[in-house]
Amino acid sequence: MNTYAQRTCSKCGIRKPSNNMYSKTIDKIYSGSSRRSVNIFTFFGYLLGNKGSDRAIQQWMFQSTNRKYSGGTTKEIYLCLKCYHLVPRANSGKGIFKIIFFPFYFPYIVLRFVITSPVTKVVLLSIVSILIWVSLKFLKFLKFIGIKIIDQDGDGDIDGKDFQLAYQKAANLFSNSK
Repeated sequence: MNTYAQRTCSKCGIRKPSNNMYSKTIDKIYSGSSRRSVNIFTFFGYLLGNKGSDRAIQQWMFQSTNRKYSGGTTKEIYLCLKCYHLVPRANSGKGIFKIIFFPFYFPYIVLRFVITSPVTKVVLLSIVSILIWVSLKFLKFLKFIGIKIIDQDGDGDIDGKDFQLAYQKAANLFSNSK
């Protein structure tokens, strides 16, 4: 029996097998600042004549060492079926192109949603499985009716005796009609 790895939804935290989780690429934006920090050991090193501590204290007192940084990247996360459309995908921000060409862009958004949505996949899979189940039940019913029609002697089995009886009945029918 095949078992799947367990994945955790990044939004709600539910754990499911990986075949029931869906990956999505999102934007990851980070920013922050850094600055020179000095602690008690730096002053202790300065008093003992350490050059690195001397330089650190000079930079801390006389230079602006505050650095600000920001950046962005993409990250792949796993989401359950309920959370998949609640998290925006990567590069889905507002743009002038989307505003100007909205009449053409809106059908694209709807079509992309229908084609790429895991909800569509689950719904189509359910519909196909129901159709297969109904067709199998119908074929089983036809088999049952066919056995009842073909079984001429009533023993529950289709054998050569049934075909002989059917042949005799058909021959009698056609001989009587002449």
